Amino acid sequence: MTTLLVVCAGLMMAACATTVDISARFPARYAETSDIRRIAVAGFDGYGGREFQSALQAELFSATFDGRPYFTVVATGGPSNPRDAAPYGRSVGAQGVILGMVGTDFNTSSYQGSESRCVRWEGDKCKEYKSFPIPCWRRTVDLMVTPSLVNVANGRVVYSAQKRASRNTSWCGDQSPSTGDLAMVTDAQRDILGDIRRDIAPYNTTLSATLKTKGVGLSEPLKAQFTAAAKAAGSGDMATACQGWASINIAQPGNLDTVYDLGVCAESAGDYGKALTLYRQAQRLSPAQDNAINESIARAQSLSDARAALARGQKK
Repeated sequence: MTTLLVVCAGLMMAACATTVDISARFPARYAETSDIRRIAVAGFDGYGGREFQSALQAELFSATFDGRPYFTVVATGGPSNPRDAAPYGRSVGAQGVILGMVGTDFNTSSYQGSESRCVRWEGDKCKEYKSFPIPCWRRTVDLMVTPSLVNVANGRVVYSAQKRASRNTSWCGDQSPSTGDLAMVTDAQRDILGDIRRDIAPYNTTLSATLKTKGVGLSEPLKAQFTAAAKAAGSGDMATACQGWASINIAQPGNLDTVYDLGVCAESAGDYGKALTLYRQAQRLSPAQDNAINESIARAQSLSDARAALARGQKK
């Protein structure tokens, strides 16, 4: 499924880029975690460990892949030492046990800010402003998490990482901080939780491909057809756009913009091999380095590799 967006820089249509949102499927970043579906969220030592454990439980419970729940969370609590994870996992019927350490550091530093004040008034209008130094403070929260996932069947640690996220808030003079410590910790947790989830489970996401919309080098009649196809794409009718570009490529084969856009058509349809062939043809046709083409080759190759990795995981 594809969605088309028109992204504009400024108000001029010439600065607009028509992009296609491409649904993407990726395997877990750590392949050895792929056979763990029944999971126990055990202990996380350190300040804020219990809160992180609860948040991770919720993250994994809500994890989906292709619209279906991925994990069955069979238990929470338990040991925080990987050596004790396998016996605990067997006792609760888990295939894997995730546990770890949490560190939370708070730091407040001062700095000199400035504020503008009126120093000369005429009636109710300020005629002159000056800048004056004022004391300011910055409050920073650093959240550090070291998660480990133990395979219960063999007792091996199949995933271990060090995650870190920071948040800060600043205020000056007689102001109050706009964000409290708890809110900053919770916000930092979101980054780490999402990262762990993608490390240990496959995930769906959306990538973006930029279309070429000018039809440079085409005959005038075909350029008009190309423009019509680009407009169809911009209005969300990708099927009509791709049919138009295919017809143009028959009438005038080997045009850079047409070949490239046909690559986007193939990629959006999930035919990554064909997309790569067309993108590489467009690359050969291009008189200079083209970032859109290079990015599309890398993206389609990544999607192709991801599909192969997911297929290998299903055969286990």
